[in-house]
Amino acid sequence: IKKNIVNNSSEKSIFGEDYNFKKNAKGFFYKDELGEMNLPLPNLLGDFQISNVSTAIAAARILDQFNITKTHIKKAITKIRSEGRLQKITQGKLRKYISKNNQILIDGAHNPLAAQAIKKYLETFDKERKIIMVLGMMANKEHKEFIQIFKNRIHSLIALDIPNQINFIEKEKLSKIAQSCGIPSKTENSIKSALKSIAKENDNAIIFCTGSLYFAGEILNLN
Repeated sequence: IKKNIVNNSSEKSIFGEDYNFKKNAKGFFYKDELGEMNLPLPNLLGDFQISNVSTAIAAARILDQFNITKTHIKKAITKIRSEGRLQKITQGKLRKYISKNNQILIDGAHNPLAAQAIKKYLETFDKERKIIMVLGMMANKEHKEFIQIFKNRIHSLIALDIPNQINFIEKEKLSKIAQSCGIPSKTENSIKSALKSIAKENDNAIIFCTGSLYFAGEILNLN
């Protein structure tokens, strides 16, 4: 990236050179050429969000015409909302299809890099609690590479077509890919039927819906 932007006249801020961060017991420490800050953890799930927030802080502090202060940053971090990114569904229509002990978690991750980050978060859950993936993906993605990352963390997988989309991979193909990765898999006809099926067989499972931002959006719309 550095080679590609060498002739770009825009102001640059490069991680590890111009800004840095480190997680600590109370949140995380951020440092750049303008100073340093001890900050609370962002109001987002997953340690990888610290990296995302730090990148946003670096960009905001370069844009000095907006007069963004440390106080602004500290306040904003605790109020961040990111729809479809490690989002827990604690209320809404979808909850009536599952048991009170089931948890629904949605993330629009759709590539192997994002899958690696999400898996790290899933590792924080009790290993005795089953995680069942509900998966819908577009046809042009790295399906096997994405799915196999979760092999040792999810209990099983339910593949779905993505509603209201054309260029999705068919659920039958997606299910076969999961099986080739050694993950027990089946298909369902709808998000509703997938949730009901999981709740019937695993009333304490974490239901992890992922594979596409389109898919995440459809689930949120149903809720």
